[in-house]
Amino acid sequence: MVRVALLSLAGCLAALPCLAQSQPLPSGVSSYAPASTSSTPAWEARIGGGFASVGGRESGLFNLGGEVLSPRLIPLQDRIASAFIPRFNIGSSINLNGTRYAYAGATWTFDVSRDVFVEASLAAALNNGKNGAVIPENRLSVGCNTGTREAAALGFRLSRSWSLVTTLEHFSTVGCSGQPGTASPRGPANFGAKLGYTF
Repeated sequence: MVRVALLSLAGCLAALPCLAQSQPLPSGVSSYAPASTSSTPAWEARIGGGFASVGGRESGLFNLGGEVLSPRLIPLQDRIASAFIPRFNIGSSINLNGTRYAYAGATWTFDVSRDVFVEASLAAALNNGKNGAVIPENRLSVGCNTGTREAAALGFRLSRSWSLVTTLEHFSTVGCSGQPGTASPRGPANFGAKLGYTF
């Protein structure tokens, strides 16, 4: 279910550049809408919260999340071309009563307009989840403590420095195998929002 939702969201994100290209931008809006009008590369810090594993084990538990994103490696003035240049990220999802994980990877950002953007992220990740022969009823069986974190996001720029980013993220347990007699490995899938500050 979560993977179907992520694939559907990824498909929508992939189609957005074509839709945005076919619609003219309002007058006064350049072909590239950066998060900051500063001529120097910008870093971004995000912090927020959300809910874990909606509809499954650990469902409804509250998560705290934070991440830092680097500037693009190569700053470009064309918004279509710049979408292919990643930003590096490092972050974590902290659940006091469930699975926690930390990740580091890359984020691709596409500016739909000056105030709206979409993102896709892929990262290597480590978790502290349950993977033994005995799994508590209220915990996920992750199978192993390494994996990947995939995420899709929709963001809104509130000002030159501030943004609000809604995110669907998933810790993938592909390649992990559970113990005989236990549930199939499954990583947490979290939905939430973060407030970002560009500096």
